[in-house]
Amino acid sequence: MAGRWTRRGLGGGAIGLLAAPSPVRAQPARPRGPFWPGGARLAIGICMMFEADGGQPAAFQPGPPGTPQASQRFPNLPMVMNRTYGVKEGIPRLLDLFDRVGCRVSSFMIGESIRRYPDLAREIVARGHEAGGRAIRHAPQFHLPKDEERAFLREGFDALRTATGLWPKGFNAQGLQGSVNTNDLLQELGLIYSIDDRTRDEPWITTVNGDRDFCLVPYMGHVNDLNFFQNQQRGLADYEQMLAQEFEVLYAEGATRRRMMSVPLHDFVAGRPAVVPSVERFLRWAAGHPGVWFARRDEIADWALGRGRELTPRDAAVLPR
Repeated sequence: MAGRWTRRGLGGGAIGLLAAPSPVRAQPARPRGPFWPGGARLAIGICMMFEADGGQPAAFQPGPPGTPQASQRFPNLPMVMNRTYGVKEGIPRLLDLFDRVGCRVSSFMIGESIRRYPDLAREIVARGHEAGGRAIRHAPQFHLPKDEERAFLREGFDALRTATGLWPKGFNAQGLQGSVNTNDLLQELGLIYSIDDRTRDEPWITTVNGDRDFCLVPYMGHVNDLNFFQNQQRGLADYEQMLAQEFEVLYAEGATRRRMMSVPLHDFVAGRPAVVPSVERFLRWAAGHPGVWFARRDEIADWALGRGRELTPRDAAVLPR
C-alpha cells in the first residue's frame, strides 16, 4: 500500500467563502511526550467481540401479528445463525489475520458464549490476546439494582475464569450502557478499566468507590464495524477511508499530545471474507508508520495507571444533569 491512503477528491471551492475563525481562548499547556512505551506516537487498541450465542434478546421474536401466537416468543433462527457464524468462521479468520499482521488485541467475551465455546476462549488467550470481561448474557444492565448487577457481572467473569483460568482486567457492557453503579462494581470485583467511554481520544482516570482510581479506555462507535455495515449499510471503500482518516488525524496530533485510536471489530461482521481484506489493508498501512503501538487494552490501562500516570487526565464520570 502506498505511503498515504488514496483519497477521493474533496471539493475546495467553498473554502474561500468561509469567514475567518474567531479567536479562541488559550488552552492550558498540555504535557509533552513521549506519551507511550518506547516513545510511540500513537496507540491503536483493537477490540474483537466474542458474542456468538451469547443470550442476545434478538435471538427470540414474537409470533406474526394477527395470529393466535402473536404474544408468544419463538427462536429467531436467522439471527442465531448470523451470530453463530462469528464463532465458527469469524474468530478463527480474525485470529489468523492478527498473526499475519503481528498485532495483539483485546477480546471481550460474553459469559454464555464462553460456556458454549470454552475451547475457543482458551485459544484466544493462547494466541496472546487479552481476555476481556463481559456479563453473563448480552443483555441490558443499566436498569438493574446494584446487587443484581453485581451478580450479573460476576457470573460472566466466573465463566471466563472457569474456561481460561483468568479474571478480567477490563470490561464492556452491551451497547456501552452500564449503570451509574457499574464502574464502582467493576473496581470492587478487581477490574482496573472499562471501555464504555466515548468522551476522549485517550485513556483517562476517574474516581470510584470514594477514593479508588479506575481507568476508561475509550471505544468509538463511529468506527464500529457493526454500526458501519449492519446499521448504516455502507460500503467497504467508505469503511477503509474512515479508518484511514481517523488514523491520519490522530497520528498528526500524536506529535504533541497523547492519542489513541480505537478499532472495534465483531466476530460476525469483520470476520467475514469480504471484510477481512479491508481490515488487513488498514492494519498493514498503519503499521508502516513509525511510532505506532498496537496495544491490548489492558496494556494501555496499565500504562495510564502506572508509568504514564502523570500524563493521564483525571475527571469525573459523565452523568446527566
